Amino acid sequence: MQTAEPLDANEIRAEHVVRAVRALGIAQARWIADYFRSGRKQKDADLQDYVDSGVLLRVAVKGWDDCAYVHRDHAGLLERAQRGRLQATHTTLLSPFDPVVWDRARASAMFGFDYTLECYTPAPKRRYGYFVLPILRRGRLVGRLDAKAHRVDGTFEVKKVFLEPSVKMDEALVADIAGAIQASADWHEAPRVVVRRSDPKGLAGGLREALRTRSASN
Repeated sequence: MQTAEPLDANEIRAEHVVRAVRALGIAQARWIADYFRSGRKQKDADLQDYVDSGVLLRVAVKGWDDCAYVHRDHAGLLERAQRGRLQATHTTLLSPFDPVVWDRARASAMFGFDYTLECYTPAPKRRYGYFVLPILRRGRLVGRLDAKAHRVDGTFEVKKVFLEPSVKMDEALVADIAGAIQASADWHEAPRVVVRRSDPKGLAGGLREALRTRSASN
């Protein structure tokens, strides 16, 4: 039986850097370590060898003071983004532990979205709820909702759903969010969705109607 050679610590750290950038899509140096919880935060100088070798591409992003990095596997997507031809189409509910929102600094810089998991916050001090799920809609974090799956009776309860102040509510947005809620409910094996409250107020009624329409068409 052949014995595997011991892994070199430097090679492991390098692989963490490369895989983290590839997974994140685009990342400032200081965000990289958080992806694998790999210790000391990277600085731009630490990434120079990766740039020189062509593994990482260093780019400037409008509105960011710091440069950012893209894995070479995403060079095609980067070119499309630079030409304004890269468009997100998917809408989903994110876990509080999703890399999109776990690093608060990254979520703020990329989406202007401030997210805190409040289940460890005393109930009277919670702003949004116990286990709040961010809503990712077509490349933008548009809101969040406090939900609970009641699997015994098959009910997915949306206690309250919030839109970000800058997000305009329209029929297309409501339909997309309703679809994401229903998909999450089905995954939790609690397909009957109940929407309690919303901010803005009209959103709850719009979601109920959109969910009824989806149910009738299936």
